[in-house]
Amino acid sequence: MTEINLTAPLAGWAMSLEEVPDPAFAQRLVGDGLAIDPVGNELRAPCDGVILSVHRARHACTLRAASGAEILLHVGVDTVALNGTGFTAHVKDGQAVRAGDLLLSFDINVLASRARSLVSMMVVVNGDSFQVGDCATGRSVEIGDRIMTVIGGTLAADSSPAAADAVPADAPTAEGQVQLCIAQGLHARPAAALANAAKAHPGAVAIVCRGRSANAKSVVSLMGLGTVLGDELTVQVSGGNAATVVEQLVGLIRAGLGDPVVQPGSAPAVAAAPAAPAVAVPAPAEEAVGPPFAAGEEVLLKGTIAVPGVAVGPVVRRFRTVQAVNETGAGAAVEEPRLTRALAQVTAQLADAATRMPEQGAIFQAHQALLEDPELVDAALAGVRAGQSAEWAWSRASQAHAEVLSRLADARMAERAADLRDLEQQVLAVLAGRSAGAGLADLPKGSVVVADEILPSDLAGVPAGLLGGICMAHGGPTSHAVILASALGVPTIVALGRQAERIPDGAPVIVDGNRAELRVFPPEDALASTRDVAAQRAARRAENRKSAGELCVMADGTRIEVFANLGRVGDTAEAVQEGAEGCGLLRTEFLFLERQSAPTEEEQYDQYQQIADGLGGRPLIIRTLDVGGDKPLPYMPLPPEENPVLGLRGVRVGLREPELLRTQIRAILRVKPYGVCSIMVPMIASPSEMKIVRTMVDEERAKLGRAEPIALGAMIEVPAAALIADRISILADFLSIGTNDLTQYVLAMDRGNPHVAAHLDALHPGVLRLIRQAVQGAAPLGRTVAVCGGSASDPMAAPLLLGLGVTELSATPAVIADLKAFIRTLRMEDCRAVAEAALGVDSAEEVRALVVRQWPEL
Repeated sequence: MTEINLTAPLAGWAMSLEEVPDPAFAQRLVGDGLAIDPVGNELRAPCDGVILSVHRARHACTLRAASGAEILLHVGVDTVALNGTGFTAHVKDGQAVRAGDLLLSFDINVLASRARSLVSMMVVVNGDSFQVGDCATGRSVEIGDRIMTVIGGTLAADSSPAAADAVPADAPTAEGQVQLCIAQGLHARPAAALANAAKAHPGAVAIVCRGRSANAKSVVSLMGLGTVLGDELTVQVSGGNAATVVEQLVGLIRAGLGDPVVQPGSAPAVAAAPAAPAVAVPAPAEEAVGPPFAAGEEVLLKGTIAVPGVAVGPVVRRFRTVQAVNETGAGAAVEEPRLTRALAQVTAQLADAATRMPEQGAIFQAHQALLEDPELVDAALAGVRAGQSAEWAWSRASQAHAEVLSRLADARMAERAADLRDLEQQVLAVLAGRSAGAGLADLPKGSVVVADEILPSDLAGVPAGLLGGICMAHGGPTSHAVILASALGVPTIVALGRQAERIPDGAPVIVDGNRAELRVFPPEDALASTRDVAAQRAARRAENRKSAGELCVMADGTRIEVFANLGRVGDTAEAVQEGAEGCGLLRTEFLFLERQSAPTEEEQYDQYQQIADGLGGRPLIIRTLDVGGDKPLPYMPLPPEENPVLGLRGVRVGLREPELLRTQIRAILRVKPYGVCSIMVPMIASPSEMKIVRTMVDEERAKLGRAEPIALGAMIEVPAAALIADRISILADFLSIGTNDLTQYVLAMDRGNPHVAAHLDALHPGVLRLIRQAVQGAAPLGRTVAVCGGSASDPMAAPLLLGLGVTELSATPAVIADLKAFIRTLRMEDCRAVAEAALGVDSAEEVRALVVRQWPEL
């Protein structure tokens, strides 16, 4: 095990990889390292080594250090498209070099005018065996400055396919051919996508091109093939399911691996669009945190709604401090068994938690899977074998994996980083001789926990009714901790910001989870009245649950359907118990995310049928896959996007990958009894998209021999769809408004951005006007209009939505009993009057004030 110091290969401004305008590098899919915005025109060797390859476009080269670390040096973004223009190579494959030797030179003016960006990357591409640290970013560097450390094994890595994975001699093999339809061949981005897909297979995977073979799990090997548009590639796989793996990889290559697909001979060379030289932008200043809030001075903090409800109580601070651990251990013979025992103990505790909390068992099972992840465990064990302590090695490995997840564009996936941080703390606790996941179970009844972030293990042993509320400075509304808090019925606010750190221990607070407001040191009369309100609500909720199973009918006899939003099979029983009259939105992403291949038709059918059975004949509306852009799938690379929220999402992905959509449609069509299921299509923006999907549904129905029709609905999430709802209604049997996305598009506020989250309110008059337009557009054809977004779970929104003409709400299961009880007290005449008034004010705050004046019990 050795440590090497890398020096700056370029002069310029050093920055972290997440600032690179290319997702493959920014998300560290190619490897870990740093980037430099250059001011010179020379690329020099960062250490002694051997040149593995110089890319044919001369914009990149890979150097192998004596330790075996393979270091990719990549000048600019999308410079492969220049086909060597402006670049000169001063070394060749196999050449030994010393630190500081000239590798490449380039015309910086040519790159500045024709490349997407000058930002250049230095990354370690065989990171499974090496760790990167001490990156000197956020400052100006000169060639030769020490800027990065790489720690890893002393043996040079073998990139041959045979070395990738040992397989029995009699293991099944398969191969397939595919033409490469990527304009610039297997450069860094598509090579990384292919390598990541190949790593999911435990056996050997190789790519053969023009008689040369490369280990498909190595980015360097793939780039070293020097492939070009039109090359015939042979995919060779050994091991179990070899034929299936070949089919998957061939499909990925045929789809472009994230690059645009072009046909050989049909695509003229296109120069990169002119771009101004990249300018280093300093990171925004960290939010200043002042002294503790003073008693007697009321402070109002706003965050994001996670779990609705109101609570009053004293604050218990749970801000985490970095646990000091020794880097050096007592040797691998001591540290490796310590780590192995700690992992086994935490695994057993997770299994116990899954048994004690069966409704949330999937969360703890997911944690077990993370804890058994071979890359995570192997990275930690590699550190121990290098002389590190078990604590140090585990922390370094966990944090590295968490950082990768936290940078993902998909907020749901990024929130899984919290799960890894949780596991890090649990294992460290066991190594220190403490109980893992002691959590919050010993707090006084009614405590309001204020923390930087609550982790799932904190809540694993907490009984219902113990905590008054939870408030987090960070975190997101779909984290596993929030799911557990919801199951416990604890009002929760997230994304309060670092000002939450100023709340002192014991401070009295009012948690308003319905408005995402935290009042610190409120007046005594406010505390008393809120306590009374909270007690009344608790009693009312218990009473409401007694009638939850009854139909929902307004006081004037108007029938309103109240359905549940579901995410997986385990949610069904709770929804029925809380009074759900059906499922108004089944998010099918749970079947597609966090896996290495698409679910089969049979897998999907089995899950959908289980949910339908659990609903006992109640309606089930299944939304087709809503991924892409902000929710990437590892087995379905999509082109890089500067603004994924406005890119390939929802139905756009389904139309781009029609077989994926058809497979899902077939699975839904098979669910029995016929008529219980409906299909809902996300992100519809035009009638033509609905027409294509309806044609697909009719074709697949005919192939299955199903005579019964199936209802097909459109989600209204794009402002344009609301404006032309009358046209979409011609092709859709029903409409369902997704207020989360609709609100972010109307207000131009990314709902995953914590800096604007507090201002993202679906009761903004502009959003309400679009909802009214959608209802009016659907009315002439008698189409039902539902709301299945976050607004459907907000009691303050209910009378407004009903007054605007919505007749179906699909809400979070935990609020259904209360929501139905409240709706039973409403009269349509009052709802319409308040809704009309809301359309004439200027802000969401004014809208909420109107609702409270009419229904002060909210």
